[in-house]
Amino acid sequence: MDKRIIVDSSFNEETRVAFINGSEIEHFEVDTSSNKKQLKGNVYLAKVSRVEPSLQAAFINYGGNKQGFLPFSEISNDYFKIPKGDKKNKRTDDFVVKDFYKDNEEKPRKFSKIPDFKKYKIQEVIKKNQIMLIQVVKDERGNKGAALTTFISIAGKFCVLMPNKPLGIKISKKLSDFKERKKLTDIANKCKLSKEMGLIIRTASRDCNENNLKKDFDYVLGIWKSIKEKTINSLAPTMINEDSNIVNKFIRDSFIEEYKEIVIEGQETYENAKKYMKTLLPDQEKKIKEYKNTKMPIMEYFELENKIDSIYNTKVRLKSGGYIIINSTEALTAIDINSGQSTKERNVEETALKTNIEAADEICRQIRIRNIAGLIVIDFIDMEYIRNKIIIERRLKESLRYDRAKCQISRISKFGLLELSRQRIGPSLEETTMEDGIISGIRCTIRSTTSSVAKILRRLKYIKFEKKINELSINLYETLYEYMMENNKNFIKDLEKSIKTKINLIKDNNIAPPYFVLKTIESIKNRKKTNVIYDDVPKLADEDSKEANGNEKIKKNIKTKKIIDKKLVKKKPAKKIINNENEEINKVETLIK
Repeated sequence: MDKRIIVDSSFNEETRVAFINGSEIEHFEVDTSSNKKQLKGNVYLAKVSRVEPSLQAAFINYGGNKQGFLPFSEISNDYFKIPKGDKKNKRTDDFVVKDFYKDNEEKPRKFSKIPDFKKYKIQEVIKKNQIMLIQVVKDERGNKGAALTTFISIAGKFCVLMPNKPLGIKISKKLSDFKERKKLTDIANKCKLSKEMGLIIRTASRDCNENNLKKDFDYVLGIWKSIKEKTINSLAPTMINEDSNIVNKFIRDSFIEEYKEIVIEGQETYENAKKYMKTLLPDQEKKIKEYKNTKMPIMEYFELENKIDSIYNTKVRLKSGGYIIINSTEALTAIDINSGQSTKERNVEETALKTNIEAADEICRQIRIRNIAGLIVIDFIDMEYIRNKIIIERRLKESLRYDRAKCQISRISKFGLLELSRQRIGPSLEETTMEDGIISGIRCTIRSTTSSVAKILRRLKYIKFEKKINELSINLYETLYEYMMENNKNFIKDLEKSIKTKINLIKDNNIAPPYFVLKTIESIKNRKKTNVIYDDVPKLADEDSKEANGNEKIKKNIKTKKIIDKKLVKKKPAKKIINNENEEINKVETLIK
């Protein structure tokens, strides 16, 4: 199967990246221009806004939506403001006791290291309004602010530089081969690493040559030098270094030579990706290609758009006829499995086993694509035999083996529940692209404004008319209308010129984001004719109501069949029926005699 990375970056509002194997999506991620933009890995010059002794932590103003949380354990000794009394009593690291030195001894005795500072509390060494260079290690989530550290780490393709943590050279534990580890250690020792720094050789460096590893080290060292230069000339709070954008991150962390190509729609993103690949892996630069088709969007060309839309649904259908329901809350994610129309097996136990096996594979795929993390509770269809439960548990473990996030799986309980814990790697798809909203007076979760607008713009970009149209109207939700009027006026004007048609935006609060309706108005014999050319608003006959409608149709068919049968049967005259009955009675009497 051909492996590809498909990137849709045609608009600033949203960048979508799909890892595909043939026609199946293996991994999917979205980056938006909204307040939900990922901050993890960014470096800031920040200011201490409050020191909290009860938590032994500091709250930091780094310019984000909320104040960041910095534990005392994540603060480097370099930022400690040691009290004057302790500074006077400061001792050297290695010292010689000359009073006990004897002439007949060959060497003076050395005593072990004495620390420069005692075990302080945060309120003793960290003060309000103190300036620090910090890095985000966990993004903001809900009411929680970002988690921060002062120990900066700069990631490359093959190594990670820790510029203010003297770790020396460390090799990834996943590289278990002794010869490979020794080879990489020898190469790393040739790099000019200062004593106060640390260098971690990543798993991706397996079979890496000396030239590529050195080049990668020079790249991360160059980033650290630029961070130091910017810090000197900046005022807190401000961002000093932004971690790579979503496309560059995937090239750095996930790209392997197995991928046939990276196809990108969006000239700026294409040029940046090509430049970044040339820096990291020059021999793989030719795999980055620009999408130049002017007839349809890139995701539609690769037949991925409908599959991406289905990722946002809570209901996922299985091939056997069953389905799973995925509901996420702040505490956990609940997944329910139903057999639905799956009734091909001989008995209930076989149906339950087959549906559960199919659901186990699909659940692992869904949590990977949606990037669901934390506690996940799966309600499997009840099975009687223990051996069948063991089969399901093993199937889950096999499917999760290649997940980049660490997962822990419990046993299926007597209630048919299985608990699964998955490591959090960045925000989930729901956190990135969904937000709370009110539709027709009902509070619900809807697609974010930027994600919804990006969907509309992608549809409008490729719109063309064969005949003259007087007007094009777009019915959309109020927040989308306001956003487009404020941020996309130039795009609409340019589109009006290219299609030579007036475009009107119409507020319609009955249409929930990201759905919208496109209508054309044309004049025919002095009359205006309105045609709906695009309408993706869910109807009653959609998937959720197909079963109900199907059952109603069956009932109607049965009723009509009965009516037809009654019409076909000719009614006999009343007299003949009576005569027939008398004849039957006479026959019975003769038999009795």
